[in-house]
Amino acid sequence: MSRLVAVDEAAFKDPQNIAALIGAQRFVMIWGEPSATDHVARVFDNSRVLLTGLASDTSIEHAAIGQMADGPQQGGAMAALTPAWAHPQNEAAAAPAPLKAERDASPNDLKTLLSGNVPLTCRLFRALFEHMLGFAPASSGQQKNVPLVNELTGSKEHSRSFLSTALFILGAEIDRDELMSFMMQQGLFGMPIFDHMLQTRDFCEAFHSFRHLERAFMGSPATEEAQLRNRLDKFNAQFGGKPYAAKVFEANEHDKAKIDAYLAAADLLEAMALTPWCMSLNKAVSMASSNSVRSTSVIASHFERFGRSDITKEQANREIADHLLAFARQFSADTKPA
Repeated sequence: MSRLVAVDEAAFKDPQNIAALIGAQRFVMIWGEPSATDHVARVFDNSRVLLTGLASDTSIEHAAIGQMADGPQQGGAMAALTPAWAHPQNEAAAAPAPLKAERDASPNDLKTLLSGNVPLTCRLFRALFEHMLGFAPASSGQQKNVPLVNELTGSKEHSRSFLSTALFILGAEIDRDELMSFMMQQGLFGMPIFDHMLQTRDFCEAFHSFRHLERAFMGSPATEEAQLRNRLDKFNAQFGGKPYAAKVFEANEHDKAKIDAYLAAADLLEAMALTPWCMSLNKAVSMASSNSVRSTSVIASHFERFGRSDITKEQANREIADHLLAFARQFSADTKPA
């Protein structure tokens, strides 16, 4: 990956950058080396293949060069970042309205955009990794020999989800003012995209299982509460939200199941903030910081019930997906929620 973005190899061995790539809860440093499960390693390798493919000569660069060779390209710099697999062979790409004039420094391909930019590379990789982790089967020996990246990018729905998230992250670097207009015209934002992004996703395996196995013992309720509130306040601050003064936990009890659930819920919202779903979160927090905390509590309640074996994993996943879809519908709408 260091070769792809032209940085020193040591950059991606730094624990902070590893955490940015896959989440701190998904690996542990042992004798100075990162250690993760086989499943995480498999998803990591497939995500790296996908990122490399996105920046390869046969996808984005050729698409960009082809568009420039044909004359002025519609969609400006962001159109050049659209890979060939974004549009199925039998589906013509919608022609977007031209964006405002490209900046002099706007890149013509993804490799140029990522070159030397470790934070941007980590955000893009993390978004692809989270999507793969949510849909990759966690067990089954025969699945280990199946290229996960081929399985997911071979699906129109997953391809559109990957593209929507990638353009959301990269487009913000190129032309933030016109990003939403471009994505709407390309059909890369809206309820169909959210539906593909959330339905049938395994939130329990991708988020709760890692927090459940991260620690055998928890800190004091007061310490855990303070750390979680600080984390949520920093999260809300990204969207202009104010600190949340009320209690997060309903009771001062030393309950690992509850704390695991809340941490997993916070992990999930942070992962979703890398996707276009973030636009509804941005609007929700701008209206009231408590909205993200309320969402965290709702998601945590489902994780906790699953952790206590009160509901099945399938039920928990379905309830969480339904909540996130309802949240997106409520706070993406043009009219203010009641």
